[in-house]
Parts: sequence; C-alpha cells; structure tokens
Amino acid sequence: MEFNVSSGNLLSALQRASGAVGFNSKLLPIIDNFLLEIRENIIIVSATNLDISITTQTELINSTEKGGIVAPSTILLETLKNMPDHPINIKVDYEKSLLHITSEYGQYTLNGFSAFDFPELPAVPTEEGFKFSAENFEKGFSQTAVAAINDEMKKGMQGIHFKVEDGKVTFAATDAHRLIKNVFYSETGDYSTTALLPRKGLLSALKPLLVAGEDMEIFLNPENIFFETSKGLLTCRLAEGTFPNYEAVIPAGNPNKLYLDRLDFLSTLKRISLFSNQSTYHVVMELSPQTLTISASDLDFNRSGDEQFPCTYEGEPMTVGYNGRFLVEMLSVLDAEQIRMEIQDGVRASLIFPEEQEAGQDITMLVMPVSPKRS
Repeated sequence: MEFNVSSGNLLSALQRASGAVGFNSKLLPIIDNFLLEIRENIIIVSATNLDISITTQTELINSTEKGGIVAPSTILLETLKNMPDHPINIKVDYEKSLLHITSEYGQYTLNGFSAFDFPELPAVPTEEGFKFSAENFEKGFSQTAVAAINDEMKKGMQGIHFKVEDGKVTFAATDAHRLIKNVFYSETGDYSTTALLPRKGLLSALKPLLVAGEDMEIFLNPENIFFETSKGLLTCRLAEGTFPNYEAVIPAGNPNKLYLDRLDFLSTLKRISLFSNQSTYHVVMELSPQTLTISASDLDFNRSGDEQFPCTYEGEPMTVGYNGRFLVEMLSVLDAEQIRMEIQDGVRASLIFPEEQEAGQDITMLVMPVSPKRS
C-alpha cells in the first residue's frame, strides 16, 4: 500500500485522534498506536485507550490501494510536528510491518503492526440520536464538573449525570456538599435518555472535534455515548455507579436573598480564603441589610483576615459559614456579572444563581453551610 498526503493534513488528523491514544499501556501495548486506514481518497485515523475512542479522517493526494496499518503514535506525531507542511509519500511493507516515509527532507522508517491486531471499536447505534450544540455541551460539562467528587469509593458521584427529556438537556454533579444542576433548552424531539458520563478524559478528548456554531449528533447505548461532528467521531464508555436523586435536595423558597457583584465577591473570597485553615477553607459571612463582612482565621498559624463591602441583602441579619474553596470554584465557572444567593439559615442548603441567566440555559448551584465546629 502506498499513498501521498499533505504532512499538515495528516498531522491535524493525528492530533485530533491523539486524545484517545492509550499512552504507556502495559496491558495492551498496541493501543499506544494509531490505526491508519486507506479508503478511496481519504485516510482514516483511529485511536483508543479502551475507554475513549476517536475516529477522524483527512483527504489524500492520491493512493494506490485500500488497506490499513498500525503506526507508532509518539514518533509519528513528533516527526510531523517538526516538519513544514508539504506532500509526503508513505509506503507500507506488509511483510515486515514497516512504514517508509519520504519527504523533501529525507526518508524515515517506522516499525508498525498489523491492522488486524488493533482493538475493534464500538459501532454507532443504528437507532436515531439527537442534535445538540457543541458549544453548549462543552459549557454545560465544564461548568458542572467542578462539583463532582474525586473519590473512588463513591463511583456514582464521580461522574456527570446527563439527562435528555422534554426538550431539555441537563447536566448535574455533586460531591454531597455542593451540587450543580445545569439545564439547556434544546430541540431534542421525542428523544429521552439518562446516562452517567465520566468526568475525566471525555471533554479534553472531545474538544479537538468540536466546531464553533455547529451542532453535533449524540447517540447512546447501554455501554457508550457517541459524539459525531464534522471533524470525526468520539466514543466514550459510560461511568459506573448510581447517581443520587439530586432534585430532592434542592430547596424551594429560601427567604433571605443576597445580591453581589460576582467578580468582587470572587476576589474577596480568594483573598480571605488564604487566611483560613487550609484543610477546611472555612470562611464566615456576616449578613446585614447594607453590608457583607467576610472573615477567616487559622489559630494554628495565628493568622486572620476580614473584609467588608456594600451589598444588597433582603432578609434577617445572620452569620453563616462556607467552604471558601467550594464557593471560589463554583463562581469561577459563571459568566454573569451579578449573582444571587438564597439562604435559609446556617445549617440548610444555600442556592446560587446568575442574576441574569444565559439565553436557553438555567443553572442552579447548591452549597451546604459549614459550622465553625466542622471547620
């Protein structure tokens, strides 16, 4: 098999697929490689780490025949990265499993493997999927993921709960101390499903396939979720575990409302949290109709800090404590200039909302107060 291709086009395809390469895999070394397949006037590039698989393609200048070969990922990527874009010739010696690359600058030989030894990739379901904005998927996933737990003992809360129903696509994540529910209103037809998406690896692998302003098609089966864009196909194994009934813990009608400039509040929290105990990040908020005081202290290191700034507060004066790091992480993923906190008391869950929601989106953040005894 022999073909000619632009080195730049081939590099771009390899880079799109590289997020699924199983680098340094000891159990199955072949997944450290790319599968290259020639079909008509295109080259199909595939990679998998067995949890995530990516298939993408690019046009050829010409080719002599159909076929496939498994090529080493790292050396092929690095060779093309350091080569100006120009036509290259690749000839495959099937008998010796070698790739001979000829460019304007020289000749290179790489050891490959038979395409038949590469793992079979999951097939896209034949049932109809649904279309969803690539931009909204990236936004919904990344905003929500900050609330997921990083605990192998609680697998169900390690993932992102994904639900499609009645024209709504909902992302949710919780670590039992905070919760983010992120709803996007979208034309999904009669499609209805729920799934648990893995927090790690999925979005970083998907990003190179996303196109701004483009809808992608999403398919699901009991084991995998599939994302198809104009740049390729990503398949991801669903996470294991059972996600909790999060709707039941979101309170309604918290009577005390605090209105804040998000960036001012965020900057204050970042400063004051530096003076808190670094294992609890406990910060205390004293609320009154015109003034918010935020303070923190760490008696072990004899340090403390407090700041006051104007606010709009509708409710009874109270003192309530939170994990400052949780607040910083949640506020950092919002875009709104103004936020609203709805507070019940110093024990029950508080809610955070953007004062002006983005068009077609409705995000709710929940955070549990922390008493001084727990800090």
